[in-house]
Amino acid sequence: MNFLIEYDVSEETIEKIRENYDESTCFYCLTIKENMKEVINYLKSIHVESIDQLLTNRLELFFLPVETLKEHLREYNEDVFVQLLNEDINVLNNI
Repeated sequence: MNFLIEYDVSEETIEKIRENYDESTCFYCLTIKENMKEVINYLKSIHVESIDQLLTNRLELFFLPVETLKEHLREYNEDVFVQLLNEDINVLNNI
């Protein structure tokens, strides 16, 4: 999971991921790390600031192909959605 450090994910967040998810899920992250990097880059590009929270609480978001994520988010006003997401990641429960 240390590959996340190059994307400004803290070691504390990586440790929380390991605590919150089982070993097989963490291993899966390693097998799809390129996809996870793409999702992180995309989220950063639209100014999502809650990436650490998303990683520790909604890791499944990073399993989606980035194009699928983009398609889902196109249905919403991006600026408003990002603002809401940065305030509370539970906004994802509504999509």
